[in-house]
Amino acid sequence: MRVVVTGGAGFIGSHIVQRYLAESADVLVVDDLSGGHREAVPAGAGLAVGDITDPSIVEGIVAHRPQLIVHAAAQVSVSRSVADPEHDRAVNVAGTRNVVHAANAAGARVVFLSSGGAVYGEADGAAETAPAAPISPYGRHKLEAEAIVRESAHGYGIARLANVYGPGQRGDLEGGVIAIFVERLQRGDRIDIHGDGEQRRDFVHVDDVASALSVIGATDRSGTWNVATGVGTSINQLVAKLGGLMGVVPATRYVARRDGDVGISRLAIARIGSELGWTPGIRIDDGLARLIAGG
Repeated sequence: MRVVVTGGAGFIGSHIVQRYLAESADVLVVDDLSGGHREAVPAGAGLAVGDITDPSIVEGIVAHRPQLIVHAAAQVSVSRSVADPEHDRAVNVAGTRNVVHAANAAGARVVFLSSGGAVYGEADGAAETAPAAPISPYGRHKLEAEAIVRESAHGYGIARLANVYGPGQRGDLEGGVIAIFVERLQRGDRIDIHGDGEQRRDFVHVDDVASALSVIGATDRSGTWNVATGVGTSINQLVAKLGGLMGVVPATRYVARRDGDVGISRLAIARIGSELGWTPGIRIDDGLARLIAGG
């Protein structure tokens, strides 16, 4: 199997690459290294440094002759999308169009990493049939990108991800609330909680995400699937869990809720279970314990 992973030098992307290397795939990473690092690309994978917003990226992808393209490259910050929606659209919409053009030219299937929370908006157990209600430019652009992916000529899979966490996640990028909290607790710093802390998130471990994407990549079905746990955890609960695991009493401060943040984001996973046979294997408590232990 010849696979291209866009954004493969980033947190989620590098785990996807590792998964395909373990399956003996020939993997090429395409990444502009703006959010990822060269050192994060697993040994055994090739690296082509390039920007998906540049139409010339199509030629480089096609040259690898991929059978599958996993499109993980993205602008991932909700707050940055609010501050600069045109840049967000350039990466998440125009960039996705370039990737789909490459897939069509190469005869490759596309697996696209979308966003569950940002696309559904307020959602307590949202299934894939729930109406989209994005409240941020990021969510709207991810939804627009999904429509582009559905035009793929050689099949597609859209993975609507919950809040992903795990080893290798950076604490200086939005979307990694667990990584941010862990780093602050390790330094003895105060944790700022936006809102009242009762907002709930569906936290899914990156190893589970990589396994789900492998399943979505292997099927010949085209469709949209939530990749999540189906379990909601409040930010207050998360802070308490981390404090207990790390043996500290967190110092917290409640600050204003941010524009574009949803209150509840929990996804239903019945479809991916029934259609593709995938279920998450890592509970939040176990995943956090593994993370704190360094694995």
